[in-house]
Amino acid sequence: MSCPTVTTPLGEAKGRVLAKAKCDEAKQVFAYLSLPFAKPPVGELRFEPPQKAKPWEGVLDATSAPPGPMQSFHFTYPMLAYMPVPLVGVDDPSKMSEDCLYVNVYTTNPNKTAKMPVLFWIYGGAFNVGSAVQYNGQAICGLNDVVLVVPQYRVNVFGFFTTGKDTKWPGNMGLLDQVMALEWTRDNISAFGGDPNNVTIFGESAGSISVSLHVTSPMSRGLFHRAISHSGVGNMSAMMKADQSGIRKLILDDLKITATEPKEVVKQLKAVDAKKIVEVLGKEGEKKMMVPTIDRKFNPKHPLELLNDGKYNPVPYIIGMNNTEGAGILSFRFGEEFVEGFDETTAKAIINGIMSDFVPPSKLETVNKAVVDFYLGILDDDKYKWSKMVASINADSSFTVSSIAQALAHSGAGLDTYMYYMTHQPRFHHDDAFSGNVKHKPEFCEADHADDIMFTFGHPITNGKFTLEMKYSDDEVALGKRWMKTICQFAKTGNPNCDGEKEWPKYDAKTKQHLVLKWPYDVGSNLLEKHYKFWSETIPALINKPSATSMTFCPNFFSPLGSNIDPMIFYRHGLPAFDDVCLARSNQWS
Repeated sequence: MSCPTVTTPLGEAKGRVLAKAKCDEAKQVFAYLSLPFAKPPVGELRFEPPQKAKPWEGVLDATSAPPGPMQSFHFTYPMLAYMPVPLVGVDDPSKMSEDCLYVNVYTTNPNKTAKMPVLFWIYGGAFNVGSAVQYNGQAICGLNDVVLVVPQYRVNVFGFFTTGKDTKWPGNMGLLDQVMALEWTRDNISAFGGDPNNVTIFGESAGSISVSLHVTSPMSRGLFHRAISHSGVGNMSAMMKADQSGIRKLILDDLKITATEPKEVVKQLKAVDAKKIVEVLGKEGEKKMMVPTIDRKFNPKHPLELLNDGKYNPVPYIIGMNNTEGAGILSFRFGEEFVEGFDETTAKAIINGIMSDFVPPSKLETVNKAVVDFYLGILDDDKYKWSKMVASINADSSFTVSSIAQALAHSGAGLDTYMYYMTHQPRFHHDDAFSGNVKHKPEFCEADHADDIMFTFGHPITNGKFTLEMKYSDDEVALGKRWMKTICQFAKTGNPNCDGEKEWPKYDAKTKQHLVLKWPYDVGSNLLEKHYKFWSETIPALINKPSATSMTFCPNFFSPLGSNIDPMIFYRHGLPAFDDVCLARSNQWS
């Protein structure tokens, strides 16, 4: 079978035919890769807002995936042993280029009359790494008659460099890239069988946070109609910094740029070879992470203020998280000491380091004791309790409190809101019979950060090459099919429930019900209520800050504290530097 040529407002494009998913009812999926939505952000366009792509002549070869955005793989490579991902249209996923603003489109019916729901996926990577190459629409499109759009956006310095919110370079170019990709979707997606009036944005981690920011951004209004956040929301302040001058200085110092006037700083930085910038980012990269900021345009205020002001794009919204977010990721940061179980001294030292970043010295001892006592009171008394304590603090401070607060705010505004909590433990992370060459995670790690992605994109039935070898259980195949169906039902109607299946109730402040994402589905209520109250009420009271619960819709400890727990703190306290080998090309892709 040949791939149909599509005609878009920018020109014609010829894609590739994908193998069918491993499921009898799967339809044929066509992939159109490397479709330009903006001009290459190179030369004078580096650090500038994106500019719309120009039309092309002839038929565009859309059979190969684009190179990823410029980035350091300092953080990425250690994860590759844990995270098998499918690849399509690429032999070397480590290729990268400043010329990266392209979308990949997957569809079963590239016909303007099809008018299928559109899913617009935003990848994660802490806004500092990531690309479109690892997201394959073969399964989710093949089983559900939807069109999948996966755009690329600039990351790290290239996407979020700022000289200050009141300057010509306020930052957030990566978010503006996403807006332009949404505009491209509105103007072009009908050629691929998509309905531009039915677009659902969804994403994971930084992509999930991006979704949340689009929900509150005036620049995104009308460009999408439903939203799904998989692990992360905009009021997770670690990924939203008003002042990045210290980070900027570290980068400029390493590049030997001494200018201070914004125009001259940007002029000199534009002249630096992109590879040199990436090299600098790879050295102590955790200290040089640039993230979204308040630019007075995309983010006119901090997302927490916008929530309290009731400033939303009024769309149905699914907000989700996993029950041991980051426990597996921390295992390769801390190594066997974490996997086998921290001792009390080590754990308390790490906790002290975390708390000292936002608690006044005079209150630190009191707060540390309260934190330790709280988690000792809810954790099992086993050899892993201190490791689980560090992991739980990571999950609660980064995801639990902010996600619950966002759900309360959105539902409190009278908007349809749904919450999920994944508890399924992937077999290949723990069982040799399924793992192949995937590295195992600690037994106390159940659903880790990013584990839901494999079910969102139907990895258990994806037919093609993965970066690692593994197998899925029959239950995981069933879970993947069901979860994709749920997501696509939400994309079609704004309600995730399918006829004849277990009801997923709306989330609201009274019942606080949520979906327990496992096989089979279940429903729970009052998710992590003790954890939420501890961080949103007890901690602020201990450091004599105003009660978080007095806030209109958003009882969230981040704002009352005036600071936040940055997930990168875990990489700064008591951790050895990564070996330089992490900067070399990983052999995991072979």
